[in-house]
Amino acid sequence: MRRAILFPKVVAERRMRVYETFTVHFQRAAREVAQLDGDPSLASVYVSRSTWDRWMAGDIKGLPRHPTCRVLEYLLAETAERLFGPAEPEPAPRGVEGPHVAALESFRLADRQLGGGHVYRSVVHYLTTVVAPGLFGSTDSGEDGEGVFGAAVVLTEMAAWMAHDAGRDDLASGHFDRALRLAQSLTDVTAGANVLAGMSHLALQTQQVDIAADLARSGLARLSAGPGVPALSARLHAMEARALARRDEGRNARRALDSARDALSLAASVPMSPWVAPFDEAALASEAASALLDLGALDAAADEATRALALRDASRVRSRAFGQVTLARVLLAQEDVDAACQVGVELLTAGLSVTSLRLSGQLALLQSDFDHHRGVPEVRDLLSRMAEAARHRRLLLGSLALPEGPQ
Repeated sequence: MRRAILFPKVVAERRMRVYETFTVHFQRAAREVAQLDGDPSLASVYVSRSTWDRWMAGDIKGLPRHPTCRVLEYLLAETAERLFGPAEPEPAPRGVEGPHVAALESFRLADRQLGGGHVYRSVVHYLTTVVAPGLFGSTDSGEDGEGVFGAAVVLTEMAAWMAHDAGRDDLASGHFDRALRLAQSLTDVTAGANVLAGMSHLALQTQQVDIAADLARSGLARLSAGPGVPALSARLHAMEARALARRDEGRNARRALDSARDALSLAASVPMSPWVAPFDEAALASEAASALLDLGALDAAADEATRALALRDASRVRSRAFGQVTLARVLLAQEDVDAACQVGVELLTAGLSVTSLRLSGQLALLQSDFDHHRGVPEVRDLLSRMAEAARHRRLLLGSLALPEGPQ
């Protein structure tokens, strides 16, 4: 019999609402407890996916086994009796947005740290078992239909990016199309404009440059019909700039970057919608660096790439890895091989755990760029390390292959 227990609230507060994120922290805690207690068997304590699902649903009759309780208490700083005891009463929610917003943030955090391959299945599972039943089923008086559809749009778009990150552009395209159709059900146009920004980015990644520019402009046109969302406007202008830079339209690309900067300068004065993907100064600097590199403006590209890394904290492992790839490419184009090698070493050290086929592709291109400087001893050493890292990443990615067929 299901009941409201404290466990789901505690893991949500600690940003472990996604199973994969929880598992990473739990396994680390198990190793630490094994050392503290002098009991090596504790290091192998494990929580299965089915057990996690039961705990999150409150489907539990008694306490877990003692070793599991020991690790949970160490990790969550709560007694097992409290974790699996009655949840503290909360005010009745006005709508369904609260729980979905918490889930969105948990998925985003896990995606940034681990890569889309780890989190994709969890997002799809949440969509089909938690969000989908509220889309077309009967709604209680406390539910907010707009909120349910908004969550469906954002999570479907998020699944698209995770599929792309895992190298499944066929799945990504289908998710984007469904997200855009779902957005038609909303009175707020920002969710649809946000999807178009993602579609523009995907088109750019798949070398459909003209389509990328058109999608970005469509998003800006749609956004002009609703309330101002400066961060989303900035992202769409940045996508347009990236596409124009690929077409070698330097003046127009720089104009679009200026529009992005102007829009983002207003973002702090407007509350951020939970249905819009975050886009900040670091993200804009990263997009600007790529655009300027395509235009051959190497000094400006180096400045933007350096700025992006300075603004991005260590928890954003994948974003920093992409930024380091861009900076290394710029430095190699400037013939500053020593500095590029230093960035390459930092990249391999920090980004090894990110399971992103998209990042693997970028690393392969960077490895090819370094190969032109193989005569430098430091480069040969780095190339050897990159080859070993590539083998390690292939093993990781192979274990996380996404299912075939539509999702």
